[in-house]
Amino acid sequence: MVALNINKTLFKKHLLQTLNEISICQNIMIDETCKFIVVPKMEHGKRLNSTDDTLHRWMLNDENLSGREFDLETVINMLGCKIPFCPVWINVVLREVRDEVPIIELQTSLRFRKPSLLHNQDTGHPPFKAIVPTTR
Repeated sequence: MVALNINKTLFKKHLLQTLNEISICQNIMIDETCKFIVVPKMEHGKRLNSTDDTLHRWMLNDENLSGREFDLETVINMLGCKIPFCPVWINVVLREVRDEVPIIELQTSLRFRKPSLLHNQDTGHPPFKAIVPTTR
């Protein structure tokens, strides 16, 4: 499924679908009250364009993000600030549960691209991908 058009509502829906996937796989209740940690990832061999570089320096930098937790609406506004362009991929990981509040880590590409170039199209909720531990 290729998303031809993406807006903040669809972006949020895709994140919530990914959280639901993690919730089911890890048998834990995750809802809109969870907290998020945003972890930008530099991709070796991938170049940032001028918009990517500006967002990295202005908002998605260690000084701004380190040690901070965000609510759902804040991460939607942060990562969806250039809609229809958004991070080319976002890995979603349950980091911990603290005082019954799930802490979700969003490992995000710094490259913002149009919907047709987003990774994780196969999940049905690009650019998000649930990262869950495998059991053996």
